[in-house]
Amino acid sequence: MRKPRAFPNLLAMLFFLLTGLVSVPAVSAITIDGIFDEALEWAGFYAADDGVGGSGYVGPGYGGQLFDVEYIGLKPVGDKIYFGLQTGFDLPNGSVYDGTTYHPGDLALDVDGDGFYEYAIDFNITSGVVTFDLYEVSTWQGVKYSAHAESNPFQYASGTWLASFGGAYGAGVFTNNSDGGTSHVLEGGFEMSLLGLYAGGPITLHWTMDCGNDHLEVTSTPVPEPSTLILVGSGGMGVLLLARRRGRGFRQ
Repeated sequence: MRKPRAFPNLLAMLFFLLTGLVSVPAVSAITIDGIFDEALEWAGFYAADDGVGGSGYVGPGYGGQLFDVEYIGLKPVGDKIYFGLQTGFDLPNGSVYDGTTYHPGDLALDVDGDGFYEYAIDFNITSGVVTFDLYEVSTWQGVKYSAHAESNPFQYASGTWLASFGGAYGAGVFTNNSDGGTSHVLEGGFEMSLLGLYAGGPITLHWTMDCGNDHLEVTSTPVPEPSTLILVGSGGMGVLLLARRRGRGFRQ
């Protein structure tokens, strides 16, 4: 008597798995328009700290709305990664406090969870048009005040240029800003393949200004698109079918 073969059972299990994968919803892309829509586009992929305390405290420093980091977003979609920032800080010109002008820092990316930010997204805003430059970082420059060291890093000090790309800048009184006053927004996106050190785990995005009065971070983990999962599953089914055919050949 022949022993029951396991292949049909395995194929059935794989079929049901693929059927379930088809129903996995795709993650929608960000519309790069200079408006940080946290309720829809960025939902589940942002961190918020929209609040100015007594005497203008924003933590770990003071300065009120002009130094308030309100929202930061990081959303991986397929083979792209989108980022966004909303802040009361004057991104094109810097914010002035007690006669001193403070400057915006670079967006920093930690791709392996070791606490060191391996990439910097530098930006330039001219006449409302923003351009970004991505660098692989060797060393960082810290914030101006040691009392605000928890806000580090501020700006890349040395590194290797990787790519330039466009994005969107916006400014105005946004409905998701409870502090009033003007908020500034940056949005952009680039191919994830540019992150040569990326190993498939969570990615953290960080931003602060050179005084370090306020800072904000967000961590997101890329999720394979359903089409990718189906492709992987289909490959597995092909392997099982091939193994089944070979098994029949040996029994002949």
